[in-house]
Amino acid sequence: MKKRIALFLLTGACLMNTVPCFASQSVKVSYVGSQGTEYSTLPDSGTLQRDAGFKPKAPAALAGGYQFDSGRITESFDMDADGAQVNRQKGINFQYVKQSGSTAKTVTLSAEPASGQSFSKDSTLVEYGEMNLYYSTDQANSISWMDGDVYYMLMDIKKSVSKDGLTAMAKQMIDMDTTSAQ
Repeated sequence: MKKRIALFLLTGACLMNTVPCFASQSVKVSYVGSQGTEYSTLPDSGTLQRDAGFKPKAPAALAGGYQFDSGRITESFDMDADGAQVNRQKGINFQYVKQSGSTAKTVTLSAEPASGQSFSKDSTLVEYGEMNLYYSTDQANSISWMDGDVYYMLMDIKKSVSKDGLTAMAKQMIDMDTTSAQ
């Protein structure tokens, strides 16, 4: 019995020295709460400023015939090593739909303040003037970019919108005049 306890303690001591430690200080979490603001019609820039705390570009339609369908305010934050929420910020998540007979395609537009945002290392760089766009097919077809102090992402979960289609939507948004963004 004493040999088993000694073996158990020795094994435990060895395992404690081989368990990897992770240096990450925080984890980014994004959620949409049940109390969040939802939109059935496209809000104007003043409403977005009030609800989200910034003025993202939010077109009524996207290239390729996609029309605004619905949207909501999101909230994201980092969690520190103790599980406390830090760096809280709001964003938008808007759905655009293209109806073709009985088939509907959906593209999601997300935008939030650019602080702390990064692009996937597996992205393909698409240059548009001075702007860099990052196209990815990791878990969905997506294209993301920073415009001023706002991070934008267009995403197609079903992967039915091509790289060219998403790029055309991104270029349209980049070229939008912010004074007439609505």
